[in-house]
Amino acid sequence: MKYDLSKKPTRGAQRTLESFSKTMFNLLAKKSFENISVNEICEISNFPRATFYNYFDDKYDLLNYCWHLLSSQIYLNEQPNETSEKSLATLFDRTYYLLSSHNELLSAILKNNPLDSSLISNFSAYLKRVIQEVFHEYLHFDNNEVPIELVVDHFSNTVMLILEAIFLKRQPITLEEAHKYLNFLLGHLVEGSQ
Repeated sequence: MKYDLSKKPTRGAQRTLESFSKTMFNLLAKKSFENISVNEICEISNFPRATFYNYFDDKYDLLNYCWHLLSSQIYLNEQPNETSEKSLATLFDRTYYLLSSHNELLSAILKNNPLDSSLISNFSAYLKRVIQEVFHEYLHFDNNEVPIELVVDHFSNTVMLILEAIFLKRQPITLEEAHKYLNFLLGHLVEGSQ
């Protein structure tokens, strides 16, 4: 991503980034990602192309920034001392609530961008990377027989499988039902976490 997310944005930069991301989300709710152009984003945002390119390399870079904004609510920074099982449940719940709170936007995006489109694949891949980062940081198992990377992949794949079914494939279930799925698929690792 061209814009450095590690530095605190100025008020002007914050307004500019907010305008571009809001425009992107609004356009995604109305048309396919492939039919959105940088010119259109700039025109609606009321910024020149030069300003856009000060922050982003292209519309894909802006898209990754939009995914960053959505997924930033998932991180568990304030709970570093939880057990691995509790961290798993907390991460799952946060991701469920994140997608649930943006369900209307997701529905609109899915009307214009099919499930097998590059946009939806990009979103799923980005969300999975965030989940993997969090799992890698917070899951700690004493089992030396299985590498932590394999455990992280297993957990993130399972979480994404459930969340994609609920929110992208439009098979809505309650959080309690989703916990049952998670418990069934991950077994003893989440039994005491609900």
